[in-house]
Amino acid sequence: MFAAAAGDIVYDTCKQVAAGDPQLDYSFCVYLFNSSPGSHKADLKGLAIISIGFTIQNAQHVLGNINNLIKREPGNTYKKKCLSTCKENYDDAVSEIRDAGKAIELGRISDARTELSASFDAADTCEDCFTDGNIQSPLTKDDDYYTSVARVSLAVAALLDK
Repeated sequence: MFAAAAGDIVYDTCKQVAAGDPQLDYSFCVYLFNSSPGSHKADLKGLAIISIGFTIQNAQHVLGNINNLIKREPGNTYKKKCLSTCKENYDDAVSEIRDAGKAIELGRISDARTELSASFDAADTCEDCFTDGNIQSPLTKDDDYYTSVARVSLAVAALLDK
């Protein structure tokens, strides 16, 4: 467990967002922000921007993995179709997350939340394709991690709206 400093923005924010979402893990939230040196000196808007950066970075990482899997998948298989669906969804997610960051910078928090909510679906839609075809997804770990990161971004953005 992490030793929380009294009045520390990261610990306070993570505690608040974890209390509001049973699927958001407090320790993961703290871990995520602790990996960015400026987090503990940021304000809430700064944490939102930092978390959006992590979400974009992670979505791009998943896209890289998808592209590698597509190259290795022979022919026109259902698995390749799912990978292409995943690629489209993550491409859209990166764009939506970037738009969310711009919206936060401009103080348009409602727009940011809408964009982040839309981007949040990328992993579920990806996994659903494999499930529908009774195929083991090669992206489950990536999709789960992306969902965890995106959940933090969405929750922090929601705090800005209060």
